[in-house]
Amino acid sequence: MDGWYRGKAQKIFQESLDKMSLLMQKYGVEKPSLDLRLMKARWGLALVDKNTILLNTELIKAPKHCIDYVVLHELIHFKYNDHSDNFYKMLYTLMPDWEKRKTILDEEIVQEL
Repeated sequence: MDGWYRGKAQKIFQESLDKMSLLMQKYGVEKPSLDLRLMKARWGLALVDKNTILLNTELIKAPKHCIDYVVLHELIHFKYNDHSDNFYKMLYTLMPDWEKRKTILDEEIVQEL
């Protein structure tokens, strides 16, 4: 079962990365590689030095629009490796409803973990 989830996660996450990377190209952010891992405290992590986005395999249980939010959030870290005003300005510009997506993750998906 774990193998099936991981395979599905790899496919869906890669599709999201491909789509969200297109938004970031005009800001000079190249598409990073993707890695998956079970994480207890976060949905994703931008490994800027390794040009990799690490995503929690449990994220596959979330709706695709929430997965897109996590992927975009991590991609923006390749431009702003912090949670500064500039980071959030870019997030709002590219995904104005990001807070709704985050709320779904925090309130509905986390309960299942």
